[in-house]
Order: sequence, then C-alpha cells, then structure tokens
Amino acid sequence: MTKTEITAQIAQLLQTDDITSIKSEVRDLLANFKAEVAKEKQLQLEAWNAEEHEEGSDFEYTPGPEDAEMDELMSAYRERVKEHGKKIAEEQAVNLKAKEAVLSELEALLKEEENIGKMFGVFNELKEKWDAIGNVPGDKYKEVSDRYQLLREEFFYNINIYKELQENDLKINDKKKQDLIAKVKEAVQMESLREMEVLLRSCQKEWMDIGPSPRETYKAVGDEFFNTCREGFARIQAHYDEIHAEQDQNLEKKKAMVEHVRGIVSLEISNHTTWIKKTEEIIAAQNQWKEIGFARKKDNEEVWQEFRGLCDLFFEKKQQFYNSRKAEQKLNRDKKELLIQKAEGIKNSTDWKVAGDALIKLQSEWKAIGPAAQGDEQRLWSRFRAACDEFFSAKKEHFAGKDDEQKENLRMKKDLIDQIKAYELTGNRGNDLGALKQFSASWKDIGFIPKKHLDAIWAEYKEALDAKYDALKANQSERSVEAYRERVADLSNADDANRRLKKEQYLLRDKIERLNQRVIQYENNMGFFSGKGADAMKKEIERKIDDAKKEIFEIKEKLSILRNDD
Repeated sequence: MTKTEITAQIAQLLQTDDITSIKSEVRDLLANFKAEVAKEKQLQLEAWNAEEHEEGSDFEYTPGPEDAEMDELMSAYRERVKEHGKKIAEEQAVNLKAKEAVLSELEALLKEEENIGKMFGVFNELKEKWDAIGNVPGDKYKEVSDRYQLLREEFFYNINIYKELQENDLKINDKKKQDLIAKVKEAVQMESLREMEVLLRSCQKEWMDIGPSPRETYKAVGDEFFNTCREGFARIQAHYDEIHAEQDQNLEKKKAMVEHVRGIVSLEISNHTTWIKKTEEIIAAQNQWKEIGFARKKDNEEVWQEFRGLCDLFFEKKQQFYNSRKAEQKLNRDKKELLIQKAEGIKNSTDWKVAGDALIKLQSEWKAIGPAAQGDEQRLWSRFRAACDEFFSAKKEHFAGKDDEQKENLRMKKDLIDQIKAYELTGNRGNDLGALKQFSASWKDIGFIPKKHLDAIWAEYKEALDAKYDALKANQSERSVEAYRERVADLSNADDANRRLKKEQYLLRDKIERLNQRVIQYENNMGFFSGKGADAMKKEIERKIDDAKKEIFEIKEKLSILRNDD
C-alpha cells in the first residue's frame, strides 16, 4: 500500500463521528505509513552515500508531500481524540461534583435525621442517585468510593432499630468475605498466572460490592483478603518483569536483524548469482525473525514495520534488476540476430580477404555483446558459428591447393638468386645491365611465396643483385630505386598488400621529415663556425646537407612508385 493510499484511508476514517471506534484502524495504517517512510529513508540514504559530500555533513531525510499530509491528518486525529478526552474529563468532573453532593447529603442525613423510617427512604433515594451517576476521574475514584463505603457502613451501624436485621446482614456479608478469602487463597496457588490475575481482579470487584461485616472483625478480615491478593499480584508482577526482560532481549535481536537486512539492501548487486545468494540470506533472516519471541507491544510493532519495509524494498530492487536484465537480454538477442544475418549474408562469398576480415570483425562484435536469455543464447551461437565455420572451411579448402604453388614459387626464387650469384659479368656494361634487369623482370614474374619467407628471401635477393651492381659501379641511387620497384611488386602481391603498402608510405614520409629536420639543423649550425678550422667544418656540413638532399630525392622517387602502384 502506498503512502498516498494510506493517507486517503485515514482521511476517510476521520469522517466517522465516534473517534474512539477508529483507534485500531488508524494505529495499523500509521504503522504501515512508517514502514513506507523507512523504505524511502533507506533509498535516500543509499543515494546520498553514492554521492560525494563535504566532510562533516550528515544525511537528512527529505520528506514528501504525503508526509506533510499525514502530519496534518494525525494532528486532526489527535485533536479530536483530545477533544473527546476533554469531553469525557468534563463529564467525569460533573459526575464527581454530583457524587460529592450525594456524599454531602448522606453525611447530613447521618448527622441530622432522627426518623429511622425517613432515613431509610432518603438513604435509598441517595443510593439510586449514586448508582445512576457515571464514572469520575480515575485519581478520585478510590477517594469517593471509600467515603461512600464508609458512610454506608456508618449508616447501617447507626440504625439500631434494624439491629437484628443488620446483624444478620453483617453475618451474611462476613460469610461472603470469608468465601472470597478462601477463593483468593486458592487463586494464588494456580499455575496459570493469567487465570490467577483474572480471578483476583474479579474477587476484588466482588469484595467491593459486599456490604459491611461485623465491626470487630472488619479490619482483620480486610487485611487477610488484601494481603493474600497482594501476594498473588507480586507473583504476577515478577512474571511480567521476567517477560519484559526477555522481550527487551528479543527487541535487541530484532534490531540487529534489521541492521543485517539493511546492510544487504544497501548493496549494489549487478549479477544473478549474488541476487540468488542474497535472496537466500533475506529468507533465512525472515525465518530467524519468526523464531525470535515478541518484544513489548509498541516496540514490537515498530521494529516489525521497519524489518518488513526493508525486506519489501529488497524484493522490489530484485524485481527491478530482473526486469532491466530481461530488457537488456532482449536487446542483446536483437543485436546478435543482426550479426547472424550479416554473417549468413557473406558466408558464401569468394572474396576471401574482404569477407574473412568482415567475419573476424563480426566475431569481435559478438564477444563485446552481453548474453541473451539462456534459452536464446545457445540457439543464436549455433547459427552464428555455423555461418562462420561454413565460410572459413570453404576458404581453407580454396587455399589448400595454393600452398604447393607458393612453395614452388619459393623454390624458383631461390634458383633465380643462385643464377644471379653465378652470373659472371662480361665487361660490356650495357649487356650486363640488361642481364641484371632481366633477372629483376623474372623475379617479378614469379608469383606468391609463403609469407613467413617473404622478408628473408627478399633480403637474400637484394644482396645478390646489389653485389653485381656494385661490380658494375652503377649509380647507387638509380640501383636503389630500381630495386625498390621490385620490392613494391612483392608487397603488392602479398595477402595483406594494402596494409604493407600503407606502412611503407608512412615510413618513407617519416624519413623525409627527419632528413628535412636534419638539413635545417645543419644549416643553422653553419652560422656558428668561426676561427681556425671553420672552413673545413663548413665543408663537412655542406657535404652532409648535400647527401641528405640526395637521399630525400631518392625517397620521393620511391614514394612516387608507391603512389603509382596504388
């Protein structure tokens, strides 16, 4: 029940004319409202703890509009109860004055009236008037009752004309009192203290309704009766003291249980396993609560409402988690179904490089997506894995025959390197250059080789060719550029050609940038040379600048080859 519903019910109850008839319902609704407030306080405390605050600041509960409404309703309720109490008090005050007036008339009757017959008539009228008057204030009840009993007994003692009748009544009353004394003596021996208490109070009421007994035994009989009653009430009080001590211990146990549950409710739980574990702990706490005995009535109700409110809050949070989890799993299911559609759309592609990269990317995306519902996850994974397996099995089968071809190309390139090494220069520069270029052309015509041998075989080839060019003393820059064309051709034929070519461009541009910085530094340093040896140092720097610029020119030629290849 929400706080709004509770305040609405209380407002409806306050329309009742008899305010005392709704006391129990209002108390129960107020207890439920306090339980809801306890839940709100806990939620606000958790939100406050999750934020940063200045040192020394304390949490303060922020009441809602329903709290103010409840305060107004309870204020109105208490005001009506107070008015009712005031009315009762006024009525009892009037009754007290009426009974005091009867007592005054009875005192006057005993002092002044001598006509016995008339005395009896007036006495009976006063008795009827007394009995018709309602309750008096509690603190005056014993006083006026004692005065009335004393005056009534004095009246009977003073009626000598009815002495014989009086004596008979006194004996009867004495017999009744002796019977009550025997009754209370049996009562104080009873094992059931509850039954004893009921019986003792009933006997006390009967005692007060019995008229006077013989004067000579009046005090002794009264002392015996009331001393016996006090003995029984002492046992009862000791029992209640023991119960209260146990109830206080039970209250402490229940408060500790409240704090235990509050600690669980305050946790930020984000996984199914922890929710299961903590739910078991909450249920265990609820079972332990049932095993703890009662606290005192007021305390027991308050601590129960707090405990119940925290347990309700825990299960509300749990429900919110699983509602959110279900929505997230549905979203994950939709994302994975979309990936499956993409995978199934390219599983039959023969563009092995593009499709393979796309499927690997889809697999990475799949791993990044959280799980779907347990019933969907295995079904989705089976479809996705089947699409991937179908493509990569076809790719593996396609390239299975190319391994032998690449091994044969490797053998051919090794043979070509051996031919280059074995070639003997003729002395005719033009013919020899043509032969070396023919070696380069043959190298280009040979297809792919296994990737793991690519760099090593290229280095061996370049070393063999450079040795022949060195023997011809060919232009190093020209030879380097020409050899780079073959390097680019090899890179272009690789499986990851695009990546390798881009990496080459990045390295060449970076080298040009560093060489330009070096030239600028050399030129700046030229201005600092003076004195003996300055000319020699300047010439050395100028040579370095010239070498750097030639290297820059050569690298730009290589970049041009890369761009043309793109």
